[in-house]
Amino acid sequence: MKRRNLLSPLVLLSGLFFVVLMASCSKDGSTGADGATGPAGPAGPAGPPGTSNVIYSAWLDVSYKPDTIHLGNGGIDTVGYYAIIDAPKLTTALLASADVKAYINSNTAADPVILALPYSSLNSGLYIQMVAYTQTIELYSNADLSTVSSGGNKYQQYRYMIVPGGTTARSSTAVDWSDYTAVKAYLGLTD
Repeated sequence: MKRRNLLSPLVLLSGLFFVVLMASCSKDGSTGADGATGPAGPAGPAGPPGTSNVIYSAWLDVSYKPDTIHLGNGGIDTVGYYAIIDAPKLTTALLASADVKAYINSNTAADPVILALPYSSLNSGLYIQMVAYTQTIELYSNADLSTVSSGGNKYQQYRYMIVPGGTTARSSTAVDWSDYTAVKAYLGLTD
């Protein structure tokens, strides 16, 4: 019995089929009619709540005042500096359940260098403490860190954020609350 080689005719037939298929396709043909709209897919899971309940201030100009003591010889000594920031929406209820944060932009709005408060530097010895109470945020420092203007730019402006309880638990992603850029992105805040 003679064996026939079927490989050659099969390859030729496949090649011919491919050439006919490719030649029958054209880019100048008209577009066919749209098909019927398919059924709606299942509803997705509920998304996280937005930042509408986060309370935050604009960048504020803050003036520090000297904290002084009267000396026995009649002199006055400055032991530190304090500043008061009005926070009218900071209620007793929020103090009991919210996270209150404050930040200083030690540079300009165009080139921000933002530090979370409280702040302490081992190199310079500089510190800024923060205390929150009803409708007020108080800052205390060992230097006068008032907002200043120079060359048309403001330096050392402050901002606070009040994050009501439950908002920080909306996601499994941990947020570094001391990193202003991360907080701003997480909460969808604008400057």
